[in-house]
Amino acid sequence: MTSPTNALRPPRRRLALALVLLFSVAAGFLGQAPAAAVTGTGHGVGHLWRGDGVSWLGTYRLDDGTQAFCLEAGKTSPVGNHYDTTTGGDVIGVSTDDHARLAYIARTWGGTTDADTAAAGQLAVWTITGLNGHTQRYYAGRANERWPIVLERANQMLAEASSSASKSVVASITVELAADGTGLVRPVLTVDRVTGGPTLLEPSHEGTVTLDGAVFADGSTTTSVRNAESVPVTATGDQARLTVRATVRFDDLPYGRVTTVGNSPAGSQMILFSGGVAASASEAASVEQLSPLPFQPRIVTQTSDTIAETGTTVTDQVTLDVRPGEGLLSEWGRYDDAGTWLAVPVTVRSRLLGPFLAPVVEADDWPEDAPVVCEVALEVLDGPGTYSTPGCDLPSGGYYTWVETIDPADTPVEAGRDRVGSWRSPFGTATETTFVPWAPSVSTTVSEAEVDPGTCVSDALTVADLHPDVPGGVEVESVLVGPFDDAPEAGSDLGPIDRIDPSLVVAREAVVVGDDGTYDTPCITLDRPGTYVFVFSSAGSPAAEDGSQVVPAFADTTVHRSEMTTVRQPAPTEAPVVPARLAFTGSDGGGQALLVALGIVGTGVVLVATAGVLHVRRRRRSGVATGAASIARPSDRPSALGVGDAR
Repeated sequence: MTSPTNALRPPRRRLALALVLLFSVAAGFLGQAPAAAVTGTGHGVGHLWRGDGVSWLGTYRLDDGTQAFCLEAGKTSPVGNHYDTTTGGDVIGVSTDDHARLAYIARTWGGTTDADTAAAGQLAVWTITGLNGHTQRYYAGRANERWPIVLERANQMLAEASSSASKSVVASITVELAADGTGLVRPVLTVDRVTGGPTLLEPSHEGTVTLDGAVFADGSTTTSVRNAESVPVTATGDQARLTVRATVRFDDLPYGRVTTVGNSPAGSQMILFSGGVAASASEAASVEQLSPLPFQPRIVTQTSDTIAETGTTVTDQVTLDVRPGEGLLSEWGRYDDAGTWLAVPVTVRSRLLGPFLAPVVEADDWPEDAPVVCEVALEVLDGPGTYSTPGCDLPSGGYYTWVETIDPADTPVEAGRDRVGSWRSPFGTATETTFVPWAPSVSTTVSEAEVDPGTCVSDALTVADLHPDVPGGVEVESVLVGPFDDAPEAGSDLGPIDRIDPSLVVAREAVVVGDDGTYDTPCITLDRPGTYVFVFSSAGSPAAEDGSQVVPAFADTTVHRSEMTTVRQPAPTEAPVVPARLAFTGSDGGGQALLVALGIVGTGVVLVATAGVLHVRRRRRSGVATGAASIARPSDRPSALGVGDAR
């Protein structure tokens, strides 16, 4: 509690070094104030000993209007001497506890206007810093007849300083938030007392609390709060992660060991300024909490194909984010999964509606009787982003459109179901619509597979899956190609119709089809033998302004057996046979018998004459070839008529 007087006056070089070090440390950690200069002007409040009219017990007055206690009993008076001041927590050569006691005395009684109090305060200070070989009673005597009072009061001061003096004071603040975003803020002051150590103060000081991310009950963000008292707050903000920060500051606190002392180049005793140094304490704290606000999912979608063919598998590209609004989160909600904050899961349910005969028109509501191609579900676990749904196959021509829903019931309760807003997309948005042109199915069958020349054949076109409402129908041109000497192989392709050899194009016949059914082409007469094949093509329905066609162009130039006909070769022509009668057994009339007899006789004469002529010619040719007399031959070979050859 006390220190010898010489501890206050170390060698000058060591003192200078010590002061430099003390100043550096104090400036860095205790906020020492820069030095200032004052001059002692005379006695302040206290008692002048009548014994010598010189000895003084009390405070001294300085030219800045403040008062000070002397720190070094036995040293010369500060009156008339110049002083440089230093402020800090370790600027007097005493222990830390004694430093805190001196600060308490200066703070509590240094500015008194009562003579006994001022004298007692000076005696208490010297008791701590050293009595220079004397007793308290010795210095208390300077109060003349008031010495008992001064002595008693000085010891009371010392006792109070030991119990109430503090080495430091610190502030802290706590922020608590409940799941619903409400909470409490509580600032606290802790004083490190010389006796008893750190102690939480009862509500006794008001500090200023400032909030960030929350408001007080009156909607403000700054208010005065007494230490150790809790005040309600409500978190604000539209982020999924709420962060509430609270800062408290207490000023003018009568705690700590920071004091202001003066040193004189004249060597007079050091002085302890009255009033001490008011302490301040501040601190900040923050807490993070999941926001209790709901969030509204929003979906922007894009079908994988705006124009497709029958049988195409289409998907829906789903882009998820949130729709901001009053009382809603501005980002995707989160939930606490065993200490980890995860995105609230949702399930996007998509339906592909269609086919519709006419283009769909955007509307808020879906048609109640809309046909459904398929339903698919997409579970989203990672919050906002772009995803693709499972696919759906397009069954036929028509207009198709995707629609989506998000139902909170698909989210588990423990994963944040109560904070998920439902979503239902509009119907018929352009980015969600796929058009499948009505490419009809057309099969053809020739009227006869094999015919004779000059036969008339036709082609029957059976049409299915044609759009039922095409103004004016669709014209289909049936083209007969041939003849081929060898029948084309079934399944081969004759190529585009406009590139087929024109010499092979027998006929072109057009029919207009407006509904599913069978249509016959006009009959075509075939004369030339060979194999013929029917093929067909169509330019489709008229194009719309955007270039699309309800029924696109279609054709089939593949050789099918059902479309082939063969014209047979004609049968060969034979000479007519004249009938003859060799005998008559009777007569129907004399004239008819005579004519028959004359005919037979005439025929015989002609045959005999002809045989004779031929024989002569052969003999002549034989004679010319040999150049010699003919050798006699036997005439045992009869002629055709039974007579010998002529010589």
